[in-house]
Amino acid sequence: MNAFPQAAPIGRTRWLAALAALWLAQAVVCRAGDVSVVPLFDGERSDSLNLWGGPFSRGNITSFTKQAAVVHSGVGAYQANLGAVPSDGFRFFQTFSSQLSGDMNRRQDRDLSQYQTLEGYVRNDAGAPLTFSLELKDYRDSLSHRATRSYTLPAGGWTRIEAPLDLADGWNITGSPDLSRTYAVSFLVDADFGAANGPLYLDDFSLREKGPPIDAASAPIESVVERLARRQFMGLWAARNKTSGLIPNSSDNVSVAALNTTTGVAWTLPAAIRRGWVTQSEADAYMSRLVTSLNVNRDQTTYLPTRFLDLVTAAPVTDREESTIDASFIFLALHNYKTQAATPAALRDSIDALQQRFNFAAFAGPGAYGQAYFPQSGLSPYTYAGYTNENKVIALAGELSEAHHVPLDDMWNKDVGRSLAWLVDSNDRFLAYSYDTQYRAPFVQALLNLFVDTSERGVDSYPNRSLARNPWINFVRYQDEVADKLAQLNRENFVQPDAGQGAAGYQPYNLFNNFGQPNLFMPWSVAFALMAGAEHSEEALRFLLDNGLGTGLDGPLGLADSAQWATGDANPTQVPSFADNWNMTLSLMAFLEFLEGDDRASLRFAQLPEVIAALDTVFLDGDFNGSGAADAADLALWKAGFGASGVATPAIGDGDGDGDVDGADLLRWQRGFAGSAATPAFAPAVPEPAAAALAAAGLAALLALRPRRRGTSSRGSTSRRSVPRAPFGKTHESACKDCSSQYNR
Repeated sequence: MNAFPQAAPIGRTRWLAALAALWLAQAVVCRAGDVSVVPLFDGERSDSLNLWGGPFSRGNITSFTKQAAVVHSGVGAYQANLGAVPSDGFRFFQTFSSQLSGDMNRRQDRDLSQYQTLEGYVRNDAGAPLTFSLELKDYRDSLSHRATRSYTLPAGGWTRIEAPLDLADGWNITGSPDLSRTYAVSFLVDADFGAANGPLYLDDFSLREKGPPIDAASAPIESVVERLARRQFMGLWAARNKTSGLIPNSSDNVSVAALNTTTGVAWTLPAAIRRGWVTQSEADAYMSRLVTSLNVNRDQTTYLPTRFLDLVTAAPVTDREESTIDASFIFLALHNYKTQAATPAALRDSIDALQQRFNFAAFAGPGAYGQAYFPQSGLSPYTYAGYTNENKVIALAGELSEAHHVPLDDMWNKDVGRSLAWLVDSNDRFLAYSYDTQYRAPFVQALLNLFVDTSERGVDSYPNRSLARNPWINFVRYQDEVADKLAQLNRENFVQPDAGQGAAGYQPYNLFNNFGQPNLFMPWSVAFALMAGAEHSEEALRFLLDNGLGTGLDGPLGLADSAQWATGDANPTQVPSFADNWNMTLSLMAFLEFLEGDDRASLRFAQLPEVIAALDTVFLDGDFNGSGAADAADLALWKAGFGASGVATPAIGDGDGDGDVDGADLLRWQRGFAGSAATPAFAPAVPEPAAAALAAAGLAALLALRPRRRGTSSRGSTSRRSVPRAPFGKTHESACKDCSSQYNR
């Protein structure tokens, strides 16, 4: 029974209304696995926010609560208790796109123009028919700029509401409401048919995306990921502050912007242009605005832009922390945009001038890069000395700085706090943070690989050759082990615990340490498993979008931030509605790495001449013993180790970090030897392996090194199947009360 326009006849017998209500209750209409149907609010989440991250307001009704006694589907719905409404009386209640703020410049906009319809179910238990209207208002939150659309709700039973998001299609327009900057959705109730008394119930409200339906279970995985990636990008893009260009720290906060979340837009803009999500001129205008804002911030700091910024003015906020890792994120995003062929020369020059104001050299001591600077206390004593990829990301930024240049090979290997770990199979050992097992959040394994592709390089130049690895292959091995462990726990679809907010507050959750939260995982983190080609990752993403019961862990801002889901249970519990925009950034970058193939941002970045030259100083093909050159001693190591499998290291001839000594490693040695300073007279003295072994090795090498691509995603994964800084969201001071022993060890 669809809702009908107000002018439609409403005369219906009580038994017919009851019969219709019964039919609706049985024929539950849900997303039915269609990814294009995006939940907005449905009573299934643990809080009372919509999935934009905004609250509800009871307006002038008696109360607005989430309850479980009356639902259209699932386990929860919202009750709007109208109270007693006299004949011709009026009631209203609302929901918003972000937290309430009197300053319209601070409101996070939501772009409803990206959607085809707003849909949902309303049950009228107020004892009389009612006129029910949707009212859309933009960032001005003004009655002078609004769109309204009315329906008649019969008494009793659920009525389906469907509103096309084309304001020319049946809406009453006042002023010039801008759906691309929607702020509030109001629900207006008029007692046009007599007095009413009691509640309305709202459930299963969703937005339907433009474009064809996409079946979560059967559509090509690339189609599923593309739709989700576009949704996440547009969610961040719409949330950008229109004055500063900065991105809020979270979906439910209108006060603070962050460098890491802003990186999500700046880094992915070139892909968004290629995919037609934004135009080149829109992107250029945004980057110009962002450069201005970051310069304003840098005018008020000592070495780097601050980690957190005022959303509108870009001024430093909170403790004015100048964080090296957060600054390196935005620095690399700026460099990426600057080097795009289509970037106008004037914008390129302004970006370059801004980059020269980033002083990473001030943090480059004899150990790893320091974490931060605080005006009150100076440079933090804590460094990125553990294996978490953060030191390497900062080192890449320091290398690319001209005014404050720090050579990459000076700092690349300073993450000495590393050890080998595994979860299920000791043959799949990977490098992990060694200072304690608490700090091994999956995102730190992925970080470097989101910015620069090292998959075609060998192991790096780390001096302890038994602990030298390739960052990409190490990440793949980590994700393989996570997949194996989850399968062992019968939790294949729950990929994976990661850093974020859980029941005990912020922690870097992982499969080594769940902090007493065995049912907790972060749905957004499945993007890392997908990027690495880990087993079950595609199935897990499909499951998270549709668990077979017609519900999913996604919304208009992407996959849920976290969820508690006990093994074997049909449904999750404790799923928040807000989005941490940093997690959204990480998953967006990973999804695009999966999708973009040879256009992926990390590969384009790795192919920049200045990046190639820098990486060549820390990746030396065939230098198994770490002497600085591929020579006869390295070939002897390869010959002695040939055939080792699973746990081999560079010290015995594994040149690519896959744990095997095989023909691919020989070809790496040949490549490195040919490019070294060795004289031709040296070549005849090179000892050779047995002819049969060499022939087999050569064949294997040719097979291993044939042109590779990622499936649309695989970069030639070496998976056998195909830690940290002060936690994000906390200051270093408070974080280090919990983990002061992890640094400078």
